[in-house]
Amino acid sequence: MTDIAAAHYQPSTTRDALAELAPLLDALAGVAIRGEVPGPELLARVAQARPALAEVAKPPNQGEPYSRSILRADDEVEIMLARWRPGHGCAPHDHGGAGGFVIPIEGTFVERRFGWDGPRLVVAERAIRPEGVPIRIASADIHDMTAGSRGLTLHFYSPPASSMRVFDLERAEVLELVGNYGAWIPQGDHPHVPFASIAPKTQAKQMIWVAHTTHYRGGSAEFAVAADTMARELAVTHPDAEVIVSGLHHKADFLAELAGFVNSGRVLSELHLISHAGMYGPMFGSTDWPEQFSPHEWRAMTIPFATDGRAYFHACRTARWFAPFFADVFGVPAFGNYNYTTVSTHKDRFAWAGRQPTKQPDLYMIATPGKKSHGWGGSVRKYLGSAAEPMVQSVPAAALTERSYDRVANLYDRAYTDIKVRDAEWQWVSNRAASARAELGRPLKILEIGCGNGALLRELDDDGLIDFAVGVDSSAGMLGHARERSRDRARLRFLKVDGPELDVPDDHVDVVISFLSFRYLDWDPVMAQIRRVLASDGCGSSTWSNTRCACASSACSSGRPSRMREHDGSGRNSPGTWPR
Repeated sequence: MTDIAAAHYQPSTTRDALAELAPLLDALAGVAIRGEVPGPELLARVAQARPALAEVAKPPNQGEPYSRSILRADDEVEIMLARWRPGHGCAPHDHGGAGGFVIPIEGTFVERRFGWDGPRLVVAERAIRPEGVPIRIASADIHDMTAGSRGLTLHFYSPPASSMRVFDLERAEVLELVGNYGAWIPQGDHPHVPFASIAPKTQAKQMIWVAHTTHYRGGSAEFAVAADTMARELAVTHPDAEVIVSGLHHKADFLAELAGFVNSGRVLSELHLISHAGMYGPMFGSTDWPEQFSPHEWRAMTIPFATDGRAYFHACRTARWFAPFFADVFGVPAFGNYNYTTVSTHKDRFAWAGRQPTKQPDLYMIATPGKKSHGWGGSVRKYLGSAAEPMVQSVPAAALTERSYDRVANLYDRAYTDIKVRDAEWQWVSNRAASARAELGRPLKILEIGCGNGALLRELDDDGLIDFAVGVDSSAGMLGHARERSRDRARLRFLKVDGPELDVPDDHVDVVISFLSFRYLDWDPVMAQIRRVLASDGCGSSTWSNTRCACASSACSSGRPSRMREHDGSGRNSPGTWPR
């Protein structure tokens, strides 16, 4: 049965080694032809033959991960011996419809098996393949292997393959190779086929998902009516789509719905979420126990969008940061509102829904000027029937939408000249600041993160609570208004920041305040900076927080949370010209 390919071209020592191996190769070939893998007895013989196999193996050519020594090629089986370059691996490949097995003769290998996820080739399994244990290869398998510090493998394929496919993951293309090629991207001109052309076609059922939150702040009952209205209209305009409405209390409900869609093979052509929102996106839970996905949680999430999928976030200010972020993360167009939203009985203009809005047959979430965004003038315009503002589209990897407050700095400054327009939040912060001043027995050194036009610091200054204060913000437009309105206040300074790093010396302030801004921030690095800049004064520090504001203070106070000051290991900032 033995037919040693090209043996007469080998040196005499190699021919002798091949002759010695012939009975073993015959036995292993029979196993491959039967579609089996060798048992312990044959594997023991393989281990004994290791020196002879090592003698036969050629070193790999320059630029190739392994050498290919064809020991046999007939109508029933191909036997190949591979010497691997240490630490190198082959490209993902199939075996042209052939099956068989691979025996690691020397060294341990990492093997990856691949599968299709739509048009993407993804790792489905990763395994460590020890020396002497055969690796079964099925005819449909796509895999790659990487050698450790040394590597020698013996391959058996039945029937012999006349071609193979090598998969270029970087270019998302497959190369069709005919002839004597190894599993790497070869030089020369070869047919390149996009993955999308060869990936198995699946008929995923497309759907439109209309979701709304049920408990966070007021309006949840109206959200349900607006979601039902939207679903009815989408069903008319998309008669072939499945439209599903879901009420969501917690973040976990959102994730559970997504998991159900994935498990049932559904893909989203449109996602609509009606909710309240902060800069980091939709709010879940309740005002007593708010919940919000962090940027990290969004990035780790799986949302089964169709190739032409879109997302719509019907909530306040979602176009400013969240929709652009979502578009970049999930690779789909995302729509949001630049200003505040409200419910209306008309979709194209504001029409008051009355004192019992849930009794209305149709409600719509629209963005329109109002008191919060445009002051009392905005409120008058709204109730006179102000036109609905169109949603703003953000596309992946494109900065088509201004993501800071610069665009609305003038409007914001007019609306928030008096910070007491947010009376509940103002009272909350001012009471705690007054308490901290009393406990320290002196005016406070304050840092405000997200200071906007400086209205809060000016009000605290008027109340005699400030020794000195620094406001930081990422919006140059906002800071311009803050400096202009505070030009006669020697105790106030304003600085621009472009990230979580704060240009403030260590142990320098008594209180850090983030008024209406904290939930927009990248919390972990910001908290590390807050710990760094707070002065311990020998009595630790504490945090005060509610839904919309956060404060950190170095003042002693019984009954407040435990110590917050933990140095984060970063370098110490020098005091520079900062006041003491």
